[in-house]
Amino acid sequence: MSPLTAALNSKQGDLVNLIADRKYAIVMLVLSVIYCAAALLLDADFNPVNEKFYPFVLSVLMIISSIGLFFWPSPHTTSWPKGKNVQKIGLTFTAILIYCFVLHTIGFIISASVLMAICMWVFEGKRQWIAPVSIVTAILFYILFDRLLGLNLPAGLLNFF
Repeated sequence: MSPLTAALNSKQGDLVNLIADRKYAIVMLVLSVIYCAAALLLDADFNPVNEKFYPFVLSVLMIISSIGLFFWPSPHTTSWPKGKNVQKIGLTFTAILIYCFVLHTIGFIISASVLMAICMWVFEGKRQWIAPVSIVTAILFYILFDRLLGLNLPAGLLNFF
């Protein structure tokens, strides 16, 4: 391959990478603005240990990161996921979406355990550890955030806990 051909292929790769990063940045910016609006609509104040503060701060960081990626794309080559990885991403996204809708009805412990179990299964965790790790972790997070930090997590079906 001649040096000219190699240079042209490199420039084409850089252009494809730039376009891919900018598309991703635009999608993330739109999602971040929607997330920011949703955080602002929460029925809470901006107390640093309340439900509204952290989603708002996270959304602002996501907005800044998206804008940064748009103007300063990654120097590394980007390849979009294919085949089985797209299925993993789709299944994880669907599980998170369902989690969002059932969280208040079912409760944090059950819905977080199921979500974590699905994610561990999708990303090929050891099967014998999926159930115990997801249940124990969800209970520990519930105790930490609800009981110790005073953040209100929905108890749902386990209202006695």
